Amino acid sequence: VLLVDDIVQDIHQHQKLDCPEDVYSCNGRTPLGLEYICDPLPILGRSLRKQIVGMSDEKARIAIETAALVTATLNLASLEYRLAGGGVSEKLQKVLETLQSCQTSFDHDEEGHDLQCNNFFIMLKVVAYVNIGTCLYRLNKVREATQNFERAQNAIKGYNDDVDIDPDENQCHSHNDDRFPPREYLLLVTRVNLSRAMLRLNKHEDAQKLCDEIADDNKPHRKKSRRLSAALPSRIHGYRRSSSFSATSSALESASAAYDHDIERRSKWLFSVAEHFLIGLIFEAKGEPKDQKEAWHHYNRLLSLARTKLDHRHPYICSLLERRGAVLFSQRKLQCSMLSYLACLHVLEHQQSNGNNVFNQADLARVLYSIARVLHDKEEYHDALGMYHRALKCQREVAINSPRPSLDVVTTLCNISRVYHLSGDLDAALSANKEVLDLATLLVGGKLDHPFLIHRLKIEGNILVEAGRLEDAMRTFVEAARRLCEDGRNRMVAAMMGGSGQDSNSQEDADAGDSSVLSVRSAATLAHSNCFHPGAAAA
Repeated sequence: VLLVDDIVQDIHQHQKLDCPEDVYSCNGRTPLGLEYICDPLPILGRSLRKQIVGMSDEKARIAIETAALVTATLNLASLEYRLAGGGVSEKLQKVLETLQSCQTSFDHDEEGHDLQCNNFFIMLKVVAYVNIGTCLYRLNKVREATQNFERAQNAIKGYNDDVDIDPDENQCHSHNDDRFPPREYLLLVTRVNLSRAMLRLNKHEDAQKLCDEIADDNKPHRKKSRRLSAALPSRIHGYRRSSSFSATSSALESASAAYDHDIERRSKWLFSVAEHFLIGLIFEAKGEPKDQKEAWHHYNRLLSLARTKLDHRHPYICSLLERRGAVLFSQRKLQCSMLSYLACLHVLEHQQSNGNNVFNQADLARVLYSIARVLHDKEEYHDALGMYHRALKCQREVAINSPRPSLDVVTTLCNISRVYHLSGDLDAALSANKEVLDLATLLVGGKLDHPFLIHRLKIEGNILVEAGRLEDAMRTFVEAARRLCEDGRNRMVAAMMGGSGQDSNSQEDADAGDSSVLSVRSAATLAHSNCFHPGAAAA
């Protein structure tokens, strides 16, 4: 008996959850604005016993086996998630497959209706759906993720608070491991995750409603104690407990207290994320100057809090710096925006240098492009080119296995061509623009009359005029005219001829590429009509 008590004590000691570094979404493995529930869920305890009260032996056996299997599967998936370390990878896909195996237990409701209505089983279901949704979100399957978050929200509505607390239970069973995520925490996580997913789907009003509900639940008069703690007597059932038994009970009490403290800290953090990060994203999406200023205010508030709670090179610091850089850029505060982006890049590179795959090449490419974009608008062309090329390298790596050209690569090449053009390196500008035309043609499925392709041909013609290659410029403009619709072609030819109209003979000459009609002077006129502001990037 003593040996068994010692084993139980060791188990409880090792299950303590007083792990500050993992309080904030597994040390940053989960993107800011999401939560993956990694709590080790106990299989045995009061909740499971209450589940089988009044059941027949056969139903009780099925209930225990089902609950044990689902709980063990969720615990296994949590370990796999920690090992995956975040990011999009085969390991994360394996986590998703493990979690989805739990769904079969939820779908078989014919013989297990009692399970579906039990708080214990509802908690398992909510944890599973939330974690499935988080993995799908990380795999860029946002719509499927949203559906799972909504399933979790619907499941938690069946939770019965009236049967959650039974003060007399502890009088009969001292060793109860009830360290399950409480209903309030599960509801908070579900709403935060669903709000983040709604923002990705541009459903800003739905996200705002969820944030309002979170804020309302955070009001002091709405908060309540998670559970009633009954003192564990040292002498019950008429006999004296062993010292090992008492030590085990004490260890369990300490572990439960640490878990409650951990849940409280995580809840406070998620309330702050909803109040500042999610609301900041909503304001940022509105796009108005006053809204951008409001978003900047919210990001700064959460950034100040995060710097007191987390390491200065934590992934969440990186995410907040990136968003702050974006709103500063929208406000045209270019120097401040660049500093914020550079600080973000420093944190991101630190994470990658430590072998952490929280951020992948797509994240690095996005930040590098943003820095290059700011430098471009600051007219620091040499530095902008360096950053654009670094971003382009990462974008090519990300798209290497894609069956179609990357839009990000096309966008970056457009800006590279523009910067080369402004810097006077016309050959490099033409080379980059040619690659843009080749990739964009594949991207639009070979539709040569696509407006973007015609626009890039005009730009090529402009550069050729500046380079003094007037005959090549004429051929490029004629090719652009051929691809235009009738009205657009007439307007283009009219502009090139310097007049307001064009008769049928001149139109036929234009189609034939007659350089006597489309004169050098006309080409130069069109070139001047398509000049951009030097600081205007393509995207």
